[in-house]
Amino acid sequence: MVDDIDDLLDEVEKSLGKPKEKPKTYITSTKTDDLSDLLEDFEPPPEPVVAEKIVTPDTSTPSSTSDKKCYPLYLGGTSVPVGMSTGVTVRACNELRCLECDCAVITFEGFHWSDNTDYLFLRNNYPVASRLRARLNPHRGTRAYSCQCKQRSVNTATQLAADPELKWVCGKH
Repeated sequence: MVDDIDDLLDEVEKSLGKPKEKPKTYITSTKTDDLSDLLEDFEPPPEPVVAEKIVTPDTSTPSSTSDKKCYPLYLGGTSVPVGMSTGVTVRACNELRCLECDCAVITFEGFHWSDNTDYLFLRNNYPVASRLRARLNPHRGTRAYSCQCKQRSVNTATQLAADPELKWVCGKH
């Protein structure tokens, strides 16, 4: 009698145009579950230290502030104010950009780089400040500079032209 009812239901479903649906089965792999569990354990990647600066030129005035560059170009310790240097004022440029790696130069106030800081460390950890701090040592009056390929620690006003190894330029103020 049960078979007769199933046959009758099959005929009704065929007449209505709906095929009999088989129950869906989902197969889950323990490998993918384990992998997704591992991935959920990691935190999202840290935010970069250097925020991109978006400058929109002011077309109402012929000389906007976005086209001015430091000359001469200075690096300096914490006693040297940051900003745009001119022939009259000595300031440490805070808009430096590296021509070799095409990255912005970031600074750390009151720190200097340890002696074992190398290219590979900078390449792998730039621009995340928490990871770069592993090779920074506190030093009063010093400012540590870094791009993705080079680093310098400076405690007095120093012209960038005095260090031919650095290919840093002012990225406009």
